[in-house]
Amino acid sequence: MHKNIKEQLIKGPIALYEQMRQKVMALIVERQLKPHDPVPSEGELADLFGVSRRTSKQALELLAKEGILYRLPRRGTFLAENTETMLKAAALSGMSLVPQQAVVIVVPMLDEFIGLVVTAFLQEGAFHGWEVLIRVTGNDLEQEDEILREVSSGGRVRGIVLFPGERRMCGQEVLRLHLNDFPVVIIDRVFREVDITAIYHDHFLGAYEMTKYLIDKGHRNVGFISEPISGIMSREDRYYGFIQAQLDAEIPFMINAIISDWDNEQKDSSRLARFFEQNPDMTALFCSNDLVAIQVMNIAEELGRKIPEDLSVVGFTDLMISRVGRVSLTTVMKSPDELGKKAFDLLLQKMASEGSRIESVKLPTQIIERGSVRQVIL
Repeated sequence: MHKNIKEQLIKGPIALYEQMRQKVMALIVERQLKPHDPVPSEGELADLFGVSRRTSKQALELLAKEGILYRLPRRGTFLAENTETMLKAAALSGMSLVPQQAVVIVVPMLDEFIGLVVTAFLQEGAFHGWEVLIRVTGNDLEQEDEILREVSSGGRVRGIVLFPGERRMCGQEVLRLHLNDFPVVIIDRVFREVDITAIYHDHFLGAYEMTKYLIDKGHRNVGFISEPISGIMSREDRYYGFIQAQLDAEIPFMINAIISDWDNEQKDSSRLARFFEQNPDMTALFCSNDLVAIQVMNIAEELGRKIPEDLSVVGFTDLMISRVGRVSLTTVMKSPDELGKKAFDLLLQKMASEGSRIESVKLPTQIIERGSVRQVIL
């Protein structure tokens, strides 16, 4: 019985404890166990299936959470009431002994960029045969914690991809899951204080290359406008990339030409007018994202500055809005399709890793040159 069983459990897209969980249920049927009969111990299962005791423990704990087994301290693990009929019926019909397993992507909202990431994630999940669930937090940390508690309980969800949104700290629930080795991947952000596997674009290098692009176009007085920077990795990295490119080019950056707390919900024409008056030699503006760039371009033209004749403007992300204005926006593209697909692939690695550390992944960006930058004749 169970010859060569060790060869059947191999690392791959389906985690070892999930493979083992299904084998244990098949074993229950094969041995015709009755309610309250003991099932093999963690050590027996580890030897039988050629895995670690930790893996066998995970499998038994999942089955206990689902009500198929129950565990008594120092006595062992036993078959629960009313489960043997379900298991036998599934075996006779050729059905799977377990419901389709799922992964979850948790996002703050469904805007254009996140929507494209989710679409790519769904497509990759379908390709690999997984059901993908979507949950939206509304950018609320308490709601995020509640969602993570809900989806990580019950045993059906095997992995979580979390898009934290615009916040500065790691939530308690994602930290708990990380410490308990539940497969979690952070997308488009990094929590610097906790080493959770993440996938994100290289915001620093993208901003560095865009600033160098402006310098190569002859711009020596470049300003920077961003929504609040502190604590948000992507914005911090874009700011540092902007500064470093000027230092490397031996161009002193203008501290007065930096706005680090722009509120894109308000159309603050008077503030931008004062900003222009304080920086009369500024020929270009690097905006931290496309939405800020488009608003700045619109206000600048209302104030009598033509784009790009009087002022060059660049953004970051490559949203649809960057392509449809009177002047199309030169920007840094971070591909949502690549981010979504590779996030799923990274989650598969995480689920198959049995708690081992999986390195974070940094994706490249690309400059998309359009009409909002002019060449300065030096």
